[in-house]
Amino acid sequence: MRKVRKVRKVREAVACAVVALSAAVPLRAQETVLYRLIQRGSEVGRETVRLLRDGYELSVVVPLLQMRMDSRTTLDANGHVARFTARLMPPAGDSVRADWVATADGDTVRVVVTRAGQTHQLSIPGRADFVIPAQTIAIIALAADRANGRDTTFRALAMGVDTAMALPVHFRGDSLFVNLGPLEVRGRRGRWPVLDVPMSQVRGEPWNGRDTLPPLSGMHRPNADYSAPADAPYTAEGVRVPERLASGDTFSLGCTLTKPKAGGPRFPVVATATGSGQEDRDENLWPLVPDYRPFRDIAVRLARAGIAVLRCDDRGFGTSGGDVTHATTEDFAADVHAQLTWLRARPDINPRRTAVLGHSEGGLIGPMVAASDPQLAAVVVMAGTAKPGRDVLHYQIVERGLADTTLRTANRDSLRSALEQQVAAMIGTNAWTRFFADYDPSVTARRVRQPVLIVQGALDRQVTAGQADTLAAAMRAGGNRDVTVRLFPGLNHLFLVSPSGTGDPAEYATLREVTLPQDVLDTIATWLAAKLGR
Repeated sequence: MRKVRKVRKVREAVACAVVALSAAVPLRAQETVLYRLIQRGSEVGRETVRLLRDGYELSVVVPLLQMRMDSRTTLDANGHVARFTARLMPPAGDSVRADWVATADGDTVRVVVTRAGQTHQLSIPGRADFVIPAQTIAIIALAADRANGRDTTFRALAMGVDTAMALPVHFRGDSLFVNLGPLEVRGRRGRWPVLDVPMSQVRGEPWNGRDTLPPLSGMHRPNADYSAPADAPYTAEGVRVPERLASGDTFSLGCTLTKPKAGGPRFPVVATATGSGQEDRDENLWPLVPDYRPFRDIAVRLARAGIAVLRCDDRGFGTSGGDVTHATTEDFAADVHAQLTWLRARPDINPRRTAVLGHSEGGLIGPMVAASDPQLAAVVVMAGTAKPGRDVLHYQIVERGLADTTLRTANRDSLRSALEQQVAAMIGTNAWTRFFADYDPSVTARRVRQPVLIVQGALDRQVTAGQADTLAAAMRAGGNRDVTVRLFPGLNHLFLVSPSGTGDPAEYATLREVTLPQDVLDTIATWLAAKLGR
């Protein structure tokens, strides 16, 4: 699924035994090193690591992500994390977006997160060797140093998702391999090695301290432009959609409504649902695929077919309000319900001709909305899953990780155990992953009565292509006789051409042709026009 969830192929085996820090190389107090973060030839950030007598401090700045993260880790006598504090800020460090405090309490870690004026507390069983801040690469060098040349699997807490995970370190000759969640990091053995993250094409290079270091500037996320060109056959209106929750919380979503200049006066309309993770209304995957804007491509094509489109920033992202700390897919489906309610009240929208189009996690949301909204006229599912999330994660992480046929049996068994532990840790205590793991889309699919179009990239390595037919079969088994499946050869999970012919998410950052193919756009537009009466 998205928004992150881009899963790499694991190529090296890892050991399962956890090595105590007391057996590792001791930290060099007061040593300070700066890593330059390079992506596709451009410096995108810097991370400073300062070693202390009882731990270390990290400070990572990534201007194009509009983030600075300062953290401090204090270790106990056995090398376990005694206390961890972190603060998320904009690059200038002039305001606070979130604070994390993790404190060891016996065999439990107590975590307190403060974000947007709200404080959340949770407890994670077990001790931790590391806490992993966002966007860090220096933590890999620290883990490799502690391993001291021996294959080791540490236990780490992933900040942000607030779950425990395995952090395996593996050595092969002079080469180093570390698995940081779904990412594989590679380097050469050494005190402060150059580190490469192939999937995101990021390289961490330690600064030699001699060459002049230019200022880190000029790498800001471009301002979003959702307007329509002057000569476009459609208009683009910035709107706000109110969301009123049963709990009493009220916020609004920042959205864009595109409408054809011709036709009307009451248009059929499509509400969109993005993939997993927080995304903007275009479903832009910046900075991984900076110019990818599939929902804008779809909105433009549908406007030419006489259909309006509402696309919104996810709650808690961009110009949308709301708290996502404990939000699940059901909550995001409620946001789509709110969009439909708002649309049906407009005098320029035909309330009997409304549809939902969702990609990836949005492909889960579309059928959820349809099953509880008999007024909905049609659903488009783009790469939506048909299996419980637990099975999807097992494929993405375990099966893909074991795809290396060169692994010896012992290494394969060790790797399987480590990856299965990683899946369990990802599910952990996070509300979104718990819901995703247990939710079975096929159950909801049997309750969908509206016409459904399922489109799928044949080379999808995040949601296997066969799930399109499985989802369709579940809908037909429930009595739905209007289900269409369209498989697109050569396309990956993003519905873009895979240059390697594998669909591997590792190549996303190298994609240059990032507009949805015309065949995909025409298929969706033609089908929706037929179902919505245009």
